[in-house]
Amino acid sequence: MAEGRSRALGWLAGALMLLGACSAGGPLPAGRTAPDPHAARIAPEDAPPHTTGRPGVMAASDGGEVVVSEWGAEEPSAVILALHGYGDYGDLTFRRAAPFWAEQGIATIAPDQRGFGRNGSRGRWPGADGLVADARGYVGQVRARFPCTPVILLGHSMGGGVAASAASGAPIDGLLLATPAIWGGGRLNPLHRAAAWIAAMVVPDQRFSGRGVVRIQASDNIEALRELSGDPLYLAPPSPREIFGLVRLVDQAAKSAGQITAPALMLLGSKDQIVPNATVRKVFARTAGPRKVIEYPEGWHLVFRDHQAKTVWQDVADWVGTVPAPSCAAS
Repeated sequence: MAEGRSRALGWLAGALMLLGACSAGGPLPAGRTAPDPHAARIAPEDAPPHTTGRPGVMAASDGGEVVVSEWGAEEPSAVILALHGYGDYGDLTFRRAAPFWAEQGIATIAPDQRGFGRNGSRGRWPGADGLVADARGYVGQVRARFPCTPVILLGHSMGGGVAASAASGAPIDGLLLATPAIWGGGRLNPLHRAAAWIAAMVVPDQRFSGRGVVRIQASDNIEALRELSGDPLYLAPPSPREIFGLVRLVDQAAKSAGQITAPALMLLGSKDQIVPNATVRKVFARTAGPRKVIEYPEGWHLVFRDHQAKTVWQDVADWVGTVPAPSCAAS
């Protein structure tokens, strides 16, 4: 029994590192369970009062809808379609950065991905393929609204893996990956891969806290970490089903890298304790289009919420300004 427990704890440490389920999340409070799978989707008008973006909905690939927050002008110079990381949701990740971009004429549209945030599906993993299909659908919807405006697909952490996987099949003008989960394939520890698969088969929906096993700091902004930890919609800790799903997602992202032809920017934090920067640089180097990497010496995993986040926001705005507009025939 002791040996089995030791192996489980060792797996959990590696799996949490893979997921980016930082220590700020913690276990589910006592008495709190996973959401009822038949629960109704939370309507925009029922969104938490701290939501700063205009709430709305977008269509998901399964025929349902997801809640989305929007910031920006009616005629923006560019549109960022922003995908959050594991546990987060659109407003929580981008509520600080998006108003800054809006002041510079850049709109941000941030959906709560299926299984997360304000959606009735919260706590139910939609699968890597489902997340990628959703992202391509979101891009199509944004492109339909802004046919002549540059559309930038941004993904943070897990969202970076989704964005990288979706980029080759979506009509985007630029790709922005922030501390992205794209280090799959042969670059992923095979022991972690095998342990994640076994756990997903044996206890797929058990949620582990990881407390006492691994301690990960996601940012130097303690206020932001407390906000994340105290948000009732933040989803933590991960289940083996989700962990193995993330393994499949990083595999897919790594495989898709060579098919990315759009201009791409990757943001890394030198103090990131979750993303292996040297490895993701190698994956990113396989992209076929113009690419640029910015690594912040004082940056952590939550680059849009760190103390030096304003520098990141400005770098994003500057780079977005260089992305060419799509060819758009006059009507």
